[in-house]
Formats: sequence, structure tokens, C-alpha cells
Amino acid sequence: MKALVENDAETGPVVATVPVPTLQPGDILVKVAYAGQNPTDWKHAAWISRAGDILGCDFAGTVAAVQDGETRVAVGDRVAGSVHGGKFNDRGSYAEYLRVPGDLVWKLPAQVELQDAAAIGVALGTSIQAIVQSQGNAFPPAQASGWYFIYGGSTGVGLVATKLAKLLGFKVVTVASPKNFDLVKSYGADEVFDYREGADAVVANVLRVTSGGVKQALDTISEGASLAISARVIVPEGGQVNLTLTPDAATTAAYPHVKFVPKLMYTYMTQEPFSIGPRAGGAVTVPVIPGDREFYAQALTHYTDLYERGIRPPPVVLRGGLEDIPAGFKDMQDGKVSGERYVYKL
Repeated sequence: MKALVENDAETGPVVATVPVPTLQPGDILVKVAYAGQNPTDWKHAAWISRAGDILGCDFAGTVAAVQDGETRVAVGDRVAGSVHGGKFNDRGSYAEYLRVPGDLVWKLPAQVELQDAAAIGVALGTSIQAIVQSQGNAFPPAQASGWYFIYGGSTGVGLVATKLAKLLGFKVVTVASPKNFDLVKSYGADEVFDYREGADAVVANVLRVTSGGVKQALDTISEGASLAISARVIVPEGGQVNLTLTPDAATTAAYPHVKFVPKLMYTYMTQEPFSIGPRAGGAVTVPVIPGDREFYAQALTHYTDLYERGIRPPPVVLRGGLEDIPAGFKDMQDGKVSGERYVYKL
């Protein structure tokens, strides 16, 4: 089959012919129709992936084969989900076929288009991991209350997290560039401020509209000024900020009333420890997080209900096939992708 893999020199992606994955117990084989692009995909290609690793996380397609004993899905079913692309040579969504455990896919209802399903996997999984699992909010129809802060409202995760937080009952305040204000508000944000006005202005505006701050926040950028801003809008009594990267020691020390919780959706996809980090050195081992995989399998059973309640992917921009993905990586690396999700038709 054709797949986008890390090249032999480990300097970037190349389309190559590789074996169709061999199924393990509990696996299904998916013929990929569409694959979405996330920031983690180009970062793996640039810094993490080893030669031959298949790139890409998000996918949607049709079940082509089922391992003996798998009864949750059947050949011909339309499914979507995410895998840890860029880490292994026998899985990854930028390929004609992929293997994935049968309990870690969303069986798509008729009203969900494949291209939309391919654009939401990492964004929704990351949002649920932070807002529901880590911060202890229940799935609908249970309702939360108060304000929720999201740094990076126009990112893929930010848009989907805004939708999710609204469904859970929160009012949402976020930051974005002015060109994306209308988009972020269309996903449910109650207040949006320009992050380019500087940290002090952003913090002052958030504290003003929330009457003193929030108890929970999600920082989708997790570097630079975003960490301090997210911490400064937490109420003095304390609260939690979820991150997509590990915070630096100086930031955590500066805000002792804030619980910083870095999370990786990859812990949902494995039953073994894995290493992640620069291939040049400095990789760290991520342990198995007890209960993560089971939580994710259960969370996937809520996806159709969430969709019917209004969850949507970021705006989809359809692109070409495997050969066009490296150009999409370059666009994202150069900061040219904002308020949208590239999706490739395979």
C-alpha cells in the first residue's frame, strides 16, 4: 500500500510503498478515505519520527477486515478515530489502510460525513481528556456552571473545546486574533479578546468579564506567554489549567495556587509505555496511565450524542492526496493555518 512515512534520512516525509498492516487480536483494518492534519503530525515528521514510521493521526474510512472475535464493528461499517501516527511503522492515518483496536473507533451515523469525521479526532479527544476526564466535568445532559477559559480559541482543539464547554453548561472566554473573532463566537464563545494586546490586557479583560477569574482552563498552545496568562486568570482560591505540553518549573513555581496538568491523547491509544521527544536526544518515556484507554473507549460511545447536540469539527479545507501532505505541513509550520483543518482525500 502507499503511505506517507519518515524518509530514510529522517529529514521529513516521503510517499512510499509499505506492507498492509498485520492485525493483532482485537484489531480492525480500515480502508482510509480521508485523513486530517494536526500540529502534532508535522512536529513528528520534523523532530520525532524515525525512518519508516507512518505519519498521521486522524482518519475516517470503511472497515475492510476484522480480526477473529471482534464484534463491535463489521466489514463495511464507516468508522473514524485517531492513532499515534509518526511513531510506528504499522499504523498511521496517512496510508491507504491502517490498523486500530475495534473498541477505539467511532462507528459513524449516517448524517456524519467522512471528511468531517476525519477532522475532529484529536481535537475532540484532547478536549474530552482535559475538560471531562481530567477536570471532572460530566458528559451531557449534566450541566456545569460558571466561566471557562480557553487559550487559543481558533486552534482546532480550541474551537472544539469551546463547543464542548458550552454543551457542558459553561460560559466561555477565550483569545484569538481579530480575524477569527466571528469564527470563535460561531462555535459558542461568549467573550473573545485579542491575545496580541499583551498579557496584562488579556488578563484584565478576562478577570473583568468573569468577575474575578475562572476555576478551570485549557491552554491549547502551552508555551510562551500562554502559560502565565492561563494561570493568572485562575481565581485566587485555586484551580486547574490543562496543557498540551509540560510546563516549565519557573511557571509552576510562580503560581502555586494553580494545578498544571499536562496531558497527551496518545495515552488513550496504548497499553504500553512509549517514548516521545526529539530524535536528536531528550526523549522521555510516557507511562501507561491506568484507566485512560478504558475511559477513551467509553468516551467514544458518546460521540454520536455529542454530534447530535452540536459538536462539529473545525472548518474543513479539502486537499489532495498523500503527495500534497508535506506542503500542508509547511503551511502549518509557517503559521498559515488558522481557524481551519486540512483534510486529505486518500
